Amino acid sequence: MSSNSHAPRTRRATGRVTLADVAKRVGVGQMTVSRALRTPELVSDSLREKIESAVQQLGYIPNAAARELASVSSRNIVIITSSITSTENTLILSALQKKLKPLDVQLVILLAGEKKWLPELINHSPLAIVLLNLKCPPQEAEWIKQSSVLTVEIGAKQLSPLGINVGIDSKQAMQTMIHYLVERGCQQIGLLSAKQDSAIFQQYLESWHTTLLAKYLDPHLILHCAEEISFSVGAKLFNDAMLMWGRIDALVFLSDELACGALCEAQRKRINIPYETLIVGLGGLDVGSVSYPRLTTIDIPYEHIGETAGQQLVELLQQNRTASETRFIPLPVKLLKRDSA
Repeated sequence: MSSNSHAPRTRRATGRVTLADVAKRVGVGQMTVSRALRTPELVSDSLREKIESAVQQLGYIPNAAARELASVSSRNIVIITSSITSTENTLILSALQKKLKPLDVQLVILLAGEKKWLPELINHSPLAIVLLNLKCPPQEAEWIKQSSVLTVEIGAKQLSPLGINVGIDSKQAMQTMIHYLVERGCQQIGLLSAKQDSAIFQQYLESWHTTLLAKYLDPHLILHCAEEISFSVGAKLFNDAMLMWGRIDALVFLSDELACGALCEAQRKRINIPYETLIVGLGGLDVGSVSYPRLTTIDIPYEHIGETAGQQLVELLQQNRTASETRFIPLPVKLLKRDSA
């Protein structure tokens, strides 16, 4: 046996950061680093924070081959999102999954909540990362940049994309709706929303303020509910708006489900839509085409977004590409003029 057979492994010829690199940076053994990543509760808080910081700075990805005796990387495509139950995300995920079927990959879904999801992401040794309608926190974004893992962000346009960004310009979508309502003669317009990704909501809100102010209209008629999007929440928001604002010219809901819930509630209270108040949504979901009255909305091509993102992943993975250039692939939205406005 050669004298250096037990020497610690360092950075591979491929340039991939190893466990030894992280251990050296922190000044501990490789077993300690491994324990901190796999069972963090067994390591002191201060040491775990040092190890997590080193992992983030170096962009370390565990070698799945050591665990699976397979290839240098896993076949995991890790999808991180805040919700798998919303209709919008379900449509995107379904289309994405269909496009990825030809590949020998496994889809792993991580729910981003209050708990940090970076350690779990690292342990999955991702072949690629998909951020679905989610603004990546700074620490996680730094690790993704350093790791050079192929990344696709799906949903709204990102100011600083981590990889390929497939989605819509949410600011433009809001502008299109407001312009239409103003052309219809609306002067008092209210915005109603429920729980959704804060980054996307912020983009809608910014466009709402700038567009209305540019037209010398009041941008402060806003109601938000912290509950999940549903028809019943839409009905609740509608009732709250009637109590607070009376029958103003138009109500803009940041979801077709909310808007359709409001339409049902208006019908129950015998409020004649659109003759007494206009109601519009954002999304273009099927439910808006069968509601009464039929919902005027912005059609967002959720399935096309998922298909486009999936096609990008297939092409890049088949080319054995790792980190790709950062670019935005915009998909068009359109106004669907129907009976509610």
